[in-house]
Amino acid sequence: MDNLISWIMFAVIYGTTLTLSGMGETINEKSGHLNLGVPGIMYLSAICSFLPLYQYEQSVSNPNAFVAILIALVISYAVGALMGFIYSLMCVTFKANQNVVGLVISSFGVGFGKFISSASHIVGSGGVTASFATKVFSAGIPFLKDIPYVGQILFGYGFMTYVVLILAILLNIFLKRTRIGLNLTAVGENPYCADAVGINVTRYRYRATITGCGLCGMGGIVYVLTFSNGLWSTNNGIEAIGWLAVALVIFSSWRPKNLIWGSILFGLAYWTFNFLPSLVEMTSFTGLTELLQMIPYFLTIIVLIINSLRRKKENQPPESLGLPYFREER
Repeated sequence: MDNLISWIMFAVIYGTTLTLSGMGETINEKSGHLNLGVPGIMYLSAICSFLPLYQYEQSVSNPNAFVAILIALVISYAVGALMGFIYSLMCVTFKANQNVVGLVISSFGVGFGKFISSASHIVGSGGVTASFATKVFSAGIPFLKDIPYVGQILFGYGFMTYVVLILAILLNIFLKRTRIGLNLTAVGENPYCADAVGINVTRYRYRATITGCGLCGMGGIVYVLTFSNGLWSTNNGIEAIGWLAVALVIFSSWRPKNLIWGSILFGLAYWTFNFLPSLVEMTSFTGLTELLQMIPYFLTIIVLIINSLRRKKENQPPESLGLPYFREER
């Protein structure tokens, strides 16, 4: 029973980062931008916010929880937003290929992030831990988390789990019920028609991409402080969760509310090997662990096939996804 509870909690904590990053990518894709730079944005944002956070902890005898939260979230969002601005500049203003720009940002973010990590002389070979920030971000709801079994599953998570849950619900309402959200959807579906009725396509794409990349950046530091227990090392797996976030958006059919349960399912599937050690030990197949970690991608492929066969409009990606907008062709 304890193993099952641990597995569920593991999946929810892992899913928190997936949902947050998935929301950022959903906003990007709703505007028509297929941003493949999520892994790099998450990695670079994480290291740029982790280093000042760690230095703050080391320089103050009695660190403040609010200041720690502010450093982690504001800096990571700002770095992600800056990368989003660069992406928009290249893809909206200069009409560069979105796939190429995204992959360049992904490679640059991871590479430059590792360079910063090595050049800082703070991160040793074994990594360093922001222990105070980890306690702040991982503390469950007092008293309620002590309820046997149910308490841990429902109330044993850090505050960001509940914030992300609320944000996903609000984003779903925003895209479906508000004028700005509907305009953003129109920009992603058909920017020529949107422009014809007076919607500023360039402005919407810039704002959506910058906002979405900012959320992806926050996802990077949340992953380190919650799932990785505050440990920073160069092989912390942020790149992997970045690609999973892109797959999750497809799996959720571009609906923010589906990100919630989809991310938990991905977490359960991705970490199956960690809680089924007997399964791994029973077989002599050395690649079983890696094969089990591929389950979320298999699920995404299955969903793509099902959606293609059904041909339902609401399950398809935005029609202008990945395509540059040339106003002169309107």
